[in-house]
Amino acid sequence: MRGTRINDNERRLWVENDEGLYNEQRRSGKPMRTFIRGSRAMIDEVIRNVTSGTKPAHYLAYGGRS
Repeated sequence: MRGTRINDNERRLWVENDEGLYNEQRRSGKPMRTFIRGSRAMIDEVIRNVTSGTKPAHYLAYGGRS
């Protein structure tokens, strides 16, 4: 995933399908689009951690290996 560009549509899919990201968006109280625009770096970090195998899916919600 390194060097691959991630667009906001992909980020939206991750937020909708990763429980930790979904919880972050809900806690923020912001609409999805606003949350994504303000949290791109964090969302991208989660995507890269999960797709590279560094962290397990949903690790924001359930923890996981470091």
